Amino acid sequence: MIFSEEILSSLGADVLYYKINETIFSEGQLPNYYYQIFKGAVKLTKDRENGTESIFGVFFKGQCFGETFLFADKTYPFNAVAMEDGVILRVPGEKFIDFVTKKPEFLLRLYRFNAERMYFRYAMLNCLSINDSMLRIKELFTILKELHSVKGAFSYQIPFTRQQLSSLAALRLETVIRTVKKMEKDNLVEIRNGKIFY
Repeated sequence: MIFSEEILSSLGADVLYYKINETIFSEGQLPNYYYQIFKGAVKLTKDRENGTESIFGVFFKGQCFGETFLFADKTYPFNAVAMEDGVILRVPGEKFIDFVTKKPEFLLRLYRFNAERMYFRYAMLNCLSINDSMLRIKELFTILKELHSVKGAFSYQIPFTRQQLSSLAALRLETVIRTVKKMEKDNLVEIRNGKIFY
């Protein structure tokens, strides 16, 4: 959890409820709020001309998203979309910036989160440079498992559909489906009720 519910409430946070696939903010909008997930998951996406989407980041309970744009005079270069029904705390941007600039320990907490996010982003770029689809998906699963600090074989449930995995891994849906089946056959993953465990 980046900031507690109590801290965000003291800054006048709104509690917003989102349904799966509902847009939280859109590409081209000015950033006016700090967003932190209280429940659910959010993806940062860009729709492509061919009807596909690229996923630039995925965020889970306790994490914030899009906050770095509060510190720049730029519009959002992507959309934020709910990946499942969820609850988000939203604080006016000016109040949030005033708060973190007056409380260096909280600004440091935000820097640490951003450093971890940058590590994940560069690990993902490295993952996308792998040509072999099985190695690429295996590396993606390893990154996700490490991100959530889960250890042990088949102990981490991949929180994405095959379609979302295809967007994350920049592979065709058919390739992801075929590769995951082969990974199951090779005992690299387990499939339980349609869910992937790594």
